[in-house]
Amino acid sequence: MKMMVTRREFLRATAAVAAALGLRATGAGGLPEALARENEDGGVPVVWLEAQSCTGCSVSVLNSIYYQSIGQLLLDGLDMDYHGALMAAAGNLAVSAAEKAYRHGDYVLVVEGSIPHGAGGQYCYLWEGMTALEGVERYARRAAFILAVGSCACYGGVVSAAPNPTEARGLAEEYDGKRVIKIPGCPTHPDWVVGTIAHLMSTGALPELDAHGRPTDFFGQLIHGESCPRFHLPKDSTLGGTGCLMNLGCKGPDAHSDCPSRRWNSPAAGEPGVNWCVGAGTPCIGCTDPSFPDGMSPFYSLDK
Repeated sequence: MKMMVTRREFLRATAAVAAALGLRATGAGGLPEALARENEDGGVPVVWLEAQSCTGCSVSVLNSIYYQSIGQLLLDGLDMDYHGALMAAAGNLAVSAAEKAYRHGDYVLVVEGSIPHGAGGQYCYLWEGMTALEGVERYARRAAFILAVGSCACYGGVVSAAPNPTEARGLAEEYDGKRVIKIPGCPTHPDWVVGTIAHLMSTGALPELDAHGRPTDFFGQLIHGESCPRFHLPKDSTLGGTGCLMNLGCKGPDAHSDCPSRRWNSPAAGEPGVNWCVGAGTPCIGCTDPSFPDGMSPFYSLDK
């Protein structure tokens, strides 16, 4: 039997999530009108634009379960005005929905994928006549909040790796005076996205961000630290062991996130994930760091 949650109950739940996480509001201003009003579908309006990406971050967010399932989010919390993969509409009808949201303004703009600047942005189009470069700049002007989801949108990611023929880059630090909230990862963790949106909905203000635009509640700690279960273990000299992987290329000393305690693939609401990269015996590749991937390469090396 499906459990239905009202918008009021959902907002109350997001406030509880924010309190449980210890999320702190920063910046000026109260709850924007967009987040206070109930629009036609009863949710917070979201415009999700996908630039140069593999859609992996969208797939990851679809696996949300720890705080809220994607079904609960879409039914009672968010009004996904535009998402090229999730919405039922296609073609001109989908574009019309995006343009309607733009005219109304005060939506949460989510950008997935890097933005190519080469050839005037013509390497990537959101739809006919609208490059990703033009679209992000245009839709950012009327957004209440801007989220860069995934390392590609945040800092360029894999798409911007050398030689980077499309001149791909992540989103700017801010657009029209609005600071961009950056939620990196390759892919990003669904909890980081849902938890950030919960904070925006319950407080109407930015979470505390670090120097790279990342919410400190999720990215305020090093992977190579007390929360890593291998931190105090002897360092392994070959792959497949159970010790610390730092001598085998683990980028944990340079990467920030709560992966060791949050882990991935939560089995049920309120439960942490079942495993993570290091737990599975592979070195961390530092995918949440602004220098990923070139600054973290080589990930592995063989003695010759």
